[in-house]
Parts: sequence; C-alpha cells; structure tokens
Amino acid sequence: MTPAELKTTREALGLSSEWVAEAGGVAVRTIRHWESGAARVPDDIADLLNDLAGQVRAHTDSLAARTESGPVTLLRYREQEALQQATGLRWPVATHAIAQLRAIEVLRDHGVTARLLWFDPAEYAAWAQTRSEASPEQWAAVQPWERTP
Repeated sequence: MTPAELKTTREALGLSSEWVAEAGGVAVRTIRHWESGAARVPDDIADLLNDLAGQVRAHTDSLAARTESGPVTLLRYREQEALQQATGLRWPVATHAIAQLRAIEVLRDHGVTARLLWFDPAEYAAWAQTRSEASPEQWAAVQPWERTP
C-alpha cells in the first residue's frame, strides 16, 4: 500500500488517524509519518485497512442486493455502543454511515425508493418490548415514510 493509498483508504472509510493508530498499535505520529511517504506502510496496517474496506464493500453489496422494490429504510447510528449492540459491528460509526450511504445510492440507482433514518435506542427499546421478536431492521421497516426528525 502506498502512502497515498493509506491516506485515501483511511479517509474514504471515515477513519481518523487515531482510530488507525489504536487498531494498529502504533502512535498517531507514526500514521502521519507513513501517510507522508517518509516510511513504507507495513503490511499489517495495509491488511487492516484492506480488510475493513472489504467488509464495508460486502456490507454495501448485501444491502444493495435487497430484492424488495421499496421503500427501504436503512439506519444510521449516532453512538458507537448503539451500533455495536444493534449490528455487532465494531466499525466506527462514521465508517458505517459511509457504507449505509453507498447502499442507499446503489438502491436508488436501481430505482428503489430508499432512505436513511437515525436509530433511536429509547424508541426502539419501547417498540421491541411489544414484540416477541424484534430487530433494528424490523423497527426501521415500520417507521412511517413521512417521518421527520
């Protein structure tokens, strides 16, 4: 991975230098050093970002392949904890948001009416108590299309 690819991939995935540094077990200044081209990007860091990019691509592809004609509602999470609890994903919320937006764009390109809503943990919890089985995706599907913030 070239320094330009490192920075471009990091930014395209919505990752901060701090997140990459923590995930890679290095200092933030080391990430900046690699991105400047002052040193070679280690294979483990390249693998980390390429793996995450692949996960995002797979997530986007799976959402974009949905067969319903619409409307389709996808969720956006404000908090890392809510994202992880609802989806099991350990990605930063910004990375998930980018993936969701990409999926919405592909769905719309295929003529599917699609939207993105904020996930409301309290509202979801109240709704889920009235169901024998509940998931954030089911909650999203029953949100009124005219819903506003």
